[in-house]
Amino acid sequence: MNSVSSSELTEKIVAKAKSLGAAIAGVADVEALKTSPSHRIFTSIGMDLKGNWRDKKGAVLPGEMNWPADAVSIAVIGVEHRAQEPELDWWDGKGTPGNRILIEINTRLSEWIETSFSVKTYRLPYMIEKGGIFLKDAAVLAGLGCIGKNNLVLTPAHGPRIRFRALLLNRKAETTGPLEFNPCAGCEQPCRRACPIKAFQKTVYSADALGQRVLPGINGSYDRVTCNVKMENDIKAAVMAVPAGEEEHREVRLAIDKFEDGVRVKPKSDQDPYYCVKYCRACELACPVGQLRRSPGTA
Repeated sequence: MNSVSSSELTEKIVAKAKSLGAAIAGVADVEALKTSPSHRIFTSIGMDLKGNWRDKKGAVLPGEMNWPADAVSIAVIGVEHRAQEPELDWWDGKGTPGNRILIEINTRLSEWIETSFSVKTYRLPYMIEKGGIFLKDAAVLAGLGCIGKNNLVLTPAHGPRIRFRALLLNRKAETTGPLEFNPCAGCEQPCRRACPIKAFQKTVYSADALGQRVLPGINGSYDRVTCNVKMENDIKAAVMAVPAGEEEHREVRLAIDKFEDGVRVKPKSDQDPYYCVKYCRACELACPVGQLRRSPGTA
């Protein structure tokens, strides 16, 4: 099987990913990702979620991202996070249940690719500054969907109710995208109206300022700072829901702040140590894309 063509390699990877539990899968090109909208914007807006523009001195810039030099292709997998299963998105101190499913599929896919084709794979962390990639851009380049007006990837079958993970490959696999798909054209934008903190209310980014036409939220009307304030409040609500004292609450907050490296914190009491952050999904769940194929109340 080592001598398969690039198209055969892609076909087998996509099929295997789905057999392992992925709802969708595709392949993108690393060089294309390096010129994607997020990569190019990153030099201007940086990572600081407290400001809409460049980080202070010392921030990681795109040219400093630690992507393996021999990586040429990206296998992207997606797992559906249905509205009927909100717990998949709940941060519980060791990540989210949905992300653990993605990691398991990615790990098994990585092992299978390396064994079957003698291809080196790289399993990536989620965070960009820790060596991750721009997953939304990768998913779009792999033909899995498009960026919608809610600044999320919209897929034809599942809308934005899907989460992604990726592998880098040191062998060329034929790309599966991008996809001609634009469900936002003519849409009445229930996603933007659903936002409880009005993160889409005004234009935050301009094409002239960023030097490119593709902007966050398509037209620059996505305020990531305002959105992050809501996420911070979601974290505070989770911390305060833990039946513990001030010191224990600080420990819980520290664990949450570690994100994927987080650990479960046991409060110094006899109460159940379980806690979870229920991040806002209002714009995601209001999107009609991917819902029209289902009857109300069905899975």
